[in-house]
Amino acid sequence: MRKLWMIALKDLRLTFGDRTALVLMLGTPFLLTLVISFAFGGLTGGTTGIESIPVALVNHDRGPFGQFLVEAFQSADLADLIAPTLLADEAAARAQVEADAIAAAVIIPANFSAVMLPAAGEPGGAPPEPAAGAAQVEVYANPARPVGASIIRAVATGLLNQLNASSVAGHTAVEGLVIAGLLDPQQAAEAAPVIGSRAGEQAFNTRLISVRRETGAAGQFDPGEFDWAAYMAPSMAIMFLMFTVTAGSRTILAERQGGTLPRLLASPTHPGQVLGGKILGIFLIGVLQLAILAFASRVLLDLSWGDPLAVAALIAAVVFGATGWGVLLAAYARTPGQVSVTGSALALIFAGAAGNFVPRVNLPEWLRQISLISPNAWGLDGFAELIAGGRLTDILPAVGALAVMGVVLFAVALIIFRRQTA
Repeated sequence: MRKLWMIALKDLRLTFGDRTALVLMLGTPFLLTLVISFAFGGLTGGTTGIESIPVALVNHDRGPFGQFLVEAFQSADLADLIAPTLLADEAAARAQVEADAIAAAVIIPANFSAVMLPAAGEPGGAPPEPAAGAAQVEVYANPARPVGASIIRAVATGLLNQLNASSVAGHTAVEGLVIAGLLDPQQAAEAAPVIGSRAGEQAFNTRLISVRRETGAAGQFDPGEFDWAAYMAPSMAIMFLMFTVTAGSRTILAERQGGTLPRLLASPTHPGQVLGGKILGIFLIGVLQLAILAFASRVLLDLSWGDPLAVAALIAAVVFGATGWGVLLAAYARTPGQVSVTGSALALIFAGAAGNFVPRVNLPEWLRQISLISPNAWGLDGFAELIAGGRLTDILPAVGALAVMGVVLFAVALIIFRRQTA
């Protein structure tokens, strides 16, 4: 056992004494977490991304259609998606956008209802024309919040399409009543606004738009409450963990080429002890890497990965599973270069398939199932469960799967390693 620890601690000192290695292990995943979190809605330590997108509503219209649009944005159906604020001052709304306080400002023109409401037509003549002038609802978007601004623009477009449909229905109804002789042309001017308002009100009451929450498999984030920062912190840590174990496994081949490994094997040291010491060193490096990143995200970004005891257990399990893959690469490869190339490719494949770049809930079901051969998938599901409030008992399936993964991969690697040194 003493030999195991001596080999492991030697690798640990070498790794944490290498500044380049520290940048790759700790600096790069932390910076990527910051960049991606800012890119997709900001970084607040709470829920970010597409939940409660702040938007200002400026209604210059005094007619019913402007009010319908405002009420649609304020409806309960959109309460989980956007946080609207009604302002009277257009300049103030634009200033909030420019100050990055909100994602967009929706500005409703004064003639909006006048254009939308049907006017009276002549019996048998052409359909009534809208009121003169354009009525363009403006979405003044914040370029610093591209995702939130795009969602506000999409919501506004959907609402306007529905209101336009109700306006056309109102025009058609008035014209049809006049043609059928059911409405006197002299009365059409008075009836048209009433019919148009009822059409708009009916469109609003029949749910212009709604937000549906979907929850994927256990351990995944609810997209309606998605927190980019909380997701990306463990995600980037796990992805770069795979690069770390690849670098650690590469040292096994490097020592064999440099003559260190044969000298160790010539001493009264069992091959299993040599390989075990290297594995223990890789494992300890990985555990420290994830623990430091978890602590740094907590202190610097106010992000919590969940219950400390459960986080510690999951970190150990994820590192154990990842170490198994790294050691298998070292046992199979012939040169350090092969380990580096194959390990980097495997790390990127695992990251893409498991959801290190996009939320796992957005991946196809078949890909989520296949990705369970990787420690990334089990780790992401486990940390998502903990961040959502889960406890140790909730992540036991993930911990168990990762433990089995590590044992199986280590056993296969040991068999290959013995054959190579026999």
